[in-house]
Amino acid sequence: MHVHGLEFDHSGDRFYVATHHGLIDVSEKGWYKVGKDEEQHDLMGFTILQDGKMISSGHPSHKSDLENPLGVIVSEDKGESWTPIALHGEVDFHVLHVNKRNENIMYGIDSYHSELYKSVDGGDQWDQVVTEGLPGSVGEVYALTTRLENPDVLLAGTEFGLFISEDGGLKWDEYQKDFIATAFEYVNESELLLAYFIGEKEGLHVSDDFGQTWVSMNLQLEEDAVTYISVHPFNDDEIIVGTVQQSVYRTTDLGRNWEVLATEGEPNQAYHPNNET
Repeated sequence: MHVHGLEFDHSGDRFYVATHHGLIDVSEKGWYKVGKDEEQHDLMGFTILQDGKMISSGHPSHKSDLENPLGVIVSEDKGESWTPIALHGEVDFHVLHVNKRNENIMYGIDSYHSELYKSVDGGDQWDQVVTEGLPGSVGEVYALTTRLENPDVLLAGTEFGLFISEDGGLKWDEYQKDFIATAFEYVNESELLLAYFIGEKEGLHVSDDFGQTWVSMNLQLEEDAVTYISVHPFNDDEIIVGTVQQSVYRTTDLGRNWEVLATEGEPNQAYHPNNET
């Protein structure tokens, strides 16, 4: 199992893991693949919108007739089937960020051509953003997020530190340089921003001022790093993370204690809501 994304379902009783070979549904029943073989795509940038619709990018299943790369695809049946809606055969968004307060605003980083794209209509139409000031290519950005109340303000995690844009991704300036951010996620619609760092700051951190200051959350991984974060829809204290080494961790007390749900791609246990065992 290669972890390419993970998101809690809005019901709160399960979460989904996007992988190299399709979507996995994780619940009390265990870990199960979703959909037929032809729908088990190599999913990247996987996100669940507020209405339950799934949106993603990546590459098609070897049994699919869809073009490669997938462009922007959506599922309205919890991953059983996927339909292209934009840029089909053109882009592979390894990073796909949706603003939580205004889901019409989306940003995608195309790994194929190392380009930044923006949508203002929920993913149907996309425009390329010509960037200036990033220390490397756009395709080298590890993680991306926006201010909740102003999606024209972006933070990017790069190998040279955090960079900020205040004009929708056109011009970038150095923000903090002594650590690398490999993942971002808000605690639902609050101002609390989670991030995982490598460098002078190490591990999972939280900020209430859009990254000006950070507080550690007691998860430091040796020879590994968090690449995906999801927060339970009804319990802000419950967080799951996926890592470079394909492990999945869970906390139900806002980071004081962590349990391992999967180790290096192998599931260890089912998901028990409310920490029931």
